Amino acid sequence: MSITRSFLNELRTPFDLVLSVATRVASECPDLKAALRGTSWLASPSGHYEFRSRVWFDYQRYHAIVMARTLIAGQPGDEFIFSRHGEHFTHKAAAKAAQHAASDAATFRVFTAQK
Repeated sequence: MSITRSFLNELRTPFDLVLSVATRVASECPDLKAALRGTSWLASPSGHYEFRSRVWFDYQRYHAIVMARTLIAGQPGDEFIFSRHGEHFTHKAAAKAAQHAASDAATFRVFTAQK
């Protein structure tokens, strides 16, 4: 019986390795996870928060912000501004800053919201 058990354990090892890599990629790449889910919201590793980059123009400069929302029982809550990331002269620069900030927030590289 132990020969069969050890054989099955050896067969299971590659699957455990693949599962471990997939879990790591999902937690480190929120953009990939959002693309697979078909949404622009980046989920946190715990799944309690979602983040999204936003850019708007006030007729002088572009503003980059990160929006956040909580998830309660799988249902999205109200959106709120999580952090602001400066004023930029081009939409491309503002979008890039907001996307990096949203990705950092989703992977918890940023621990507190900026006021």
